[in-house]
Amino acid sequence: MREERKANYYTVLELLPTATDADIKKAWQEQMQVWHPDRFNHSPTLQRKAEARTQLINQAYQTLSDPIARTRYNAATRTSSSPTQPSRPSSSPRPQPTPRPRQELRGPQSLITLSRQGRPKILVPAIQMLVDSNEQLPYDFRGLVRIAGTIRQTLPAGDYAIAEAPELICMERLRVEDLYTTVSNSSNDRPRFLRELERLVAFPQRFLVIEGTIQQSIAGGRLGEYHKNGLLDFLAAITARYGIQIIHADTREEAEERVANLAALHYAYFFAEREGLGRFLTENDL
Repeated sequence: MREERKANYYTVLELLPTATDADIKKAWQEQMQVWHPDRFNHSPTLQRKAEARTQLINQAYQTLSDPIARTRYNAATRTSSSPTQPSRPSSSPRPQPTPRPRQELRGPQSLITLSRQGRPKILVPAIQMLVDSNEQLPYDFRGLVRIAGTIRQTLPAGDYAIAEAPELICMERLRVEDLYTTVSNSSNDRPRFLRELERLVAFPQRFLVIEGTIQQSIAGGRLGEYHKNGLLDFLAAITARYGIQIIHADTREEAEERVANLAALHYAYFFAEREGLGRFLTENDL
């Protein structure tokens, strides 16, 4: 870990400090292709080194691709490389700010690899997530190596999509508290919510992400169970009517990972078809 902290992220990605966002993304993809652990299956020792190097490459990319994190990193790098000034006597040490914890990796820690028998492996690049401009508390995909970043813009439907294939998938997010309100207020909230879901039908892959645990109401007992079953039946009706898959996530962090993984996997199939590997994988494919 000490070696990682001292590593220069620009050096890791073989970049100059003046590199653009496009340069950073391209360099990260190239480094991931070179150091992907699957290339070293023949040697456990080299594979462990590749895994460590891949983690460092991802840390460098996560820092330099985030404008705020990059500005702080540049400032810290300049400070550490500047000549040490002679210290002056002081009656009490100057308080130092508490360091913020480093962003930890979450979810799968490698990109998706595609393979057909008799053909070389292909690495699926990380994707950019489109986030609707009306999303007030957008998901944070930092630490998820299969997500390269986010782009805020007005979406025709839903809250999240894939920038590289915007017509492929659409995801609507709903907190479980808002779900209770929507179901209970059938005269106003429910019709408006259903109209929003109708716009998702234009997408071949559509999801409704429920953030939070569906529990019995405060009433408890048979009445509480009745309310819970009513919610579940309402969601089942949405699937039957609109073909929307329901994704349940107990926490916001889990929801972020589920959205990221679903987007990455569906893009991998799209990418495989575009690269001539076909839409479906067979038994001996990856």
